[in-house]
Amino acid sequence: MAMDPPGSTTTTTHINNPSNSSSRRRSRSRSRCKKWENYLFVAMLLQSVALIVLFEKFQGNVRENKLKHGQEFQATNNNNHDNTNDDPNDGQTIITGGVEDQQLPFTFSACLMIKDNNILLPEWLAYHYTVLPLRRLIVGVDPLSHTDPKPILNAYGSIGMNISVWTNDSFWEDGREAHEKKDFQITNETDHEALRYRYKYRQKVFYKSCLQHLHDEMRTWTLLVDTDEYLAFNYYDEQEGPPTWCKKNVTCAKDYLKSIEDGTHLRTKLDRSPAATVAEHIDKHVDEQFDNVDKPCIIFGRYLFVSKDSSSSSSGREIQRGVDPDFNATLFHTFRYRHRSSLSSFQLGKPIVDVSRYDGRDLNNIHRPLGGMCTGGNAYVHNAAMSFRVHHYIGSWETFRQPGFDARGKDMFDKRNNVRDLVVDNTTPRYSPSGDSTWLTQFAKLVGKEKALELTQKMRIREELEMDEVITEMGKGAQLHDWDKLNKKPGK
Repeated sequence: MAMDPPGSTTTTTHINNPSNSSSRRRSRSRSRCKKWENYLFVAMLLQSVALIVLFEKFQGNVRENKLKHGQEFQATNNNNHDNTNDDPNDGQTIITGGVEDQQLPFTFSACLMIKDNNILLPEWLAYHYTVLPLRRLIVGVDPLSHTDPKPILNAYGSIGMNISVWTNDSFWEDGREAHEKKDFQITNETDHEALRYRYKYRQKVFYKSCLQHLHDEMRTWTLLVDTDEYLAFNYYDEQEGPPTWCKKNVTCAKDYLKSIEDGTHLRTKLDRSPAATVAEHIDKHVDEQFDNVDKPCIIFGRYLFVSKDSSSSSSGREIQRGVDPDFNATLFHTFRYRHRSSLSSFQLGKPIVDVSRYDGRDLNNIHRPLGGMCTGGNAYVHNAAMSFRVHHYIGSWETFRQPGFDARGKDMFDKRNNVRDLVVDNTTPRYSPSGDSTWLTQFAKLVGKEKALELTQKMRIREELEMDEVITEMGKGAQLHDWDKLNKKPGK
């Protein structure tokens, strides 16, 4: 028999043996699978690396964006925005100082439009710093202001507030009407109605720009009230009567009262401690309104506190109740004035907005800025269903009056105070049987007593003296500018 060529035996064996052929195919298949597994692993690894790089880039952009907004005074010459600090490294962090003394679920922001409100500003800042807690603030200064709020705002920057000051209408967007144009010129012939409409338009464009700015900073709940308004816990008041939605329905009213008495209603869940904050209550998720993703704008009822004072010694003791004797409670609106409208008699509401869900839309008005994205059907609120309310203080004549043009004047001051069916507010914790402290007590704990005195009482006294000087220099409270003289350019 002829011998096969060298190596042919192995080849012949593989071809002619079905078992060996199947084994070779399985081996090649396993090899291919292993190769694809390696390719897939490498692809997944590369994808993970890419995601990490993108995330780091995003975080870097966020840090850069926050730094940019925190130091926007460096671009003052370009956009006319001003910051409360001259040094870019001074007081620009969002959380410093006293805020580190307590654990907070989150901090609040606010948009505040002001015009010669320096007397009110210290108490407003200290109160909301403590009660919200407020840590980010954008202030729009009316270009017709005669006083400068920046020294006050600088002082609050030293306790951890991040504050930006916008001047010269740098946020302005021209509208259709003549008074909605940035270059609209006020003369001696301009009527008060045009000035009033211009002021309201300025508010809307300021709030829109402010909300967008805070949205870009990735902030959340933001307060939109004036310097004479304070967001307060909506503690139940036995004098308030049945809820507005019951409308003489006895069964409805009884059911509501039962929910208050048995502690099942959300208003009974409100913390009555002076250390309680709005943020902590929201974080408890007992009020579903704050978890409604379709309603990032929540409207709260607003209640007027009149300038009714009492000279009796007992009233004086009540005003000072819970307030450190080194502080004069009569210099604080939130302590001095207790006579308010009934909780069944409210003004147009004021909102807070979760700016993380703001979509950049134009604002309707200051009472219901986001329209259908706000709670309720209009700006009038069923207060009995709310966790918070807004206290609106007329204050003293010294704090109400303003230098230069003031369409309100003394007549408006007296008219505002002509309110019927007043009640004495006893709902704040200091009027409870164990009430021995106030929000001011808590503020002093956060920043220190001497600092608290300087930032509130002493600052208010200085600002009141300065306002007296400004008004005296303008002709003892004259109500009109000589616009033609003011509009005249230097050298002409």
